[in-house]
Amino acid sequence: MTAQAIAGDKRGFKAPGTTFMIGGGLIGAVGAYLFQLVGGRALGTAEFAPVSLLWTTFFILATILLVPVEQYVTREVASGRKALPTDLRPAAVMAGVGAILGGGFVALTLDELFRGDPQYIVQIVLLMVGYGLLMTAKGVLAGRRRFAGVGWVLILETVVRLAGGILAVVLLANAVSLGWAMVVGGFSVLVLRWWRYDDGDPARAPTPAGKFLAGYAGGTSSSQLLLAGAPLGVAALGGSDALISIIFFTFTIYRAPLTLIFALQGRILPFLVGLAGAERKSELARIAKWVFRGGLVLTIAGAVAGWFIGPDVMRLLFGPEAAPTQLVAMLAAGGVMAAAAAQVTSQVLVAEGRTTRLAWAWLVGLAIAVVVSLLVTGGPDTRVSIGFGAGELVALCLMALLATRVRRVG
Repeated sequence: MTAQAIAGDKRGFKAPGTTFMIGGGLIGAVGAYLFQLVGGRALGTAEFAPVSLLWTTFFILATILLVPVEQYVTREVASGRKALPTDLRPAAVMAGVGAILGGGFVALTLDELFRGDPQYIVQIVLLMVGYGLLMTAKGVLAGRRRFAGVGWVLILETVVRLAGGILAVVLLANAVSLGWAMVVGGFSVLVLRWWRYDDGDPARAPTPAGKFLAGYAGGTSSSQLLLAGAPLGVAALGGSDALISIIFFTFTIYRAPLTLIFALQGRILPFLVGLAGAERKSELARIAKWVFRGGLVLTIAGAVAGWFIGPDVMRLLFGPEAAPTQLVAMLAAGGVMAAAAAQVTSQVLVAEGRTTRLAWAWLVGLAIAVVVSLLVTGGPDTRVSIGFGAGELVALCLMALLATRVRRVG
């Protein structure tokens, strides 16, 4: 189905498989937290620290390097082009870069952060390879509007990882075994034989992958260091293992809306590509304005909820030792809602192929977060949380400004 056909598809967001894809995304989000809940309760906050840092490192690298691959493949397939085998090359490059960076980071910090166990090096490398395949699969399925297939990818990955985590806790009860359960989850996508649905036009000229991926990765590198780097920031500021785990649990649980958006944004992008291809760019600007206004409301609502019930939620899920302060909970919840709105707004720029604009919004947001964290006083958790909240709010405002100006320069 071409971009023009997508634009004219009257089914819109009611296209077959949409409900199942949303359900798969919800199952994936809940399953990720159940995995952490099972591991955190079984091992305790201090012993779980290496897994939280492995998860954080992988989440940052995957979002910076592999989410752009998914978005690129989705956009190309939605425009009518056959993705395979051409798009396996940029996918392999991005996964390889992530394996080198991740393996290098874990190796350099092995004694300080990963209890000296070299298995974590192997795990981060295999995580990048497995999820490189998984993101390519999601891109092909979403681009061909096989949204139920995307739902099955999300469900299978979640079920395999969670089952592996439960088995690891029951049989071995150590942190490194949970890392292997994470690895198996990524490779589970091979069972679905998703490549059968890549039936676009092989003669259609591709969008240059280098420019698209470089712009997107440049933006998401700042975005994810801002969003997922909180535990690393606490570690850099001298926080204890227990405090690192508290911040990891808090930010990961509160990140649920954004985790769901990452899982489902492949549903949004084909629709927006259709609008861009049909020269209806003013509609893209209106969508961006609507998301920005709603995002501000949700940011305030999230901050209020975080202040009043945030610590209690963490006590209920992980025990009293895992509860953050009210200020940390408020800033984390509000900041995540701002980040979610910014991510949805960014899809307008992705649909237009103007991914370099993402870098400016997220880079400025990250710079604000770092400066604020260094200037404010308080414990490592408080300083990181204040910087996070400030950075995400700035990033949302800039993203909306850039997205609403697409039609004037396009």
